[in-house]
Amino acid sequence: MAIAVIWVMAVPAVGSLVLASYVYSYPGISDKIYPTLYLIVIVSGTFLMGLALCPTTVLAILTGYWWGWAMFPAVIMAYSLASLLGYFIGLSLDKNSFEALLGNYPKAKALFQKNRDRMGTLIFFTRISPIIPFALSNILFAMIKAGWKNILIYGFLGMLPRTLMAFGIGLAANSLSEALENRTDTLQLMLFITLLAVSIWGIGRFFKSSS
Repeated sequence: MAIAVIWVMAVPAVGSLVLASYVYSYPGISDKIYPTLYLIVIVSGTFLMGLALCPTTVLAILTGYWWGWAMFPAVIMAYSLASLLGYFIGLSLDKNSFEALLGNYPKAKALFQKNRDRMGTLIFFTRISPIIPFALSNILFAMIKAGWKNILIYGFLGMLPRTLMAFGIGLAANSLSEALENRTDTLQLMLFITLLAVSIWGIGRFFKSSS
């Protein structure tokens, strides 16, 4: 599990550089949308994000830039499937790591056990945060056994604002370099701060009410 955590922290950054290098070398992407392309985006997005090979933000920005709103449902589906993929991979790697970590902290352990039925709230506010990496949160959810239904439902709702923000960056970009540089204007900065504040408030409220 420790190796998995290191993987999800380091590999997405490398994957982002590789993907950026590739799209700069082959910028001629057709903006025509057809059923096979939908499937390609869903499948490739699922594995790239679920295996932490590339950040979710980069894929959302590029998809918005190349194909616009017509491809947004495919991105959402890929996000949801990637969440499940990452979660189940985390479960397969986990050997009661969380139990071991909390072995010397009985109060913290009791807190999570007491609020097992409120995991959806924690998932939602974790997903809505613009600074908590998608792949890392999948591993953390697996460690606390958050439940795949909670991941699918509350994770989907929590990811929507972040996805819309990243997708909007791609839509508003006038060039591929502008999209990948992720230039921040006032509105984007305000959205970032708002999502961060809501996330901190929600996670803090979860632990405060739990304790």
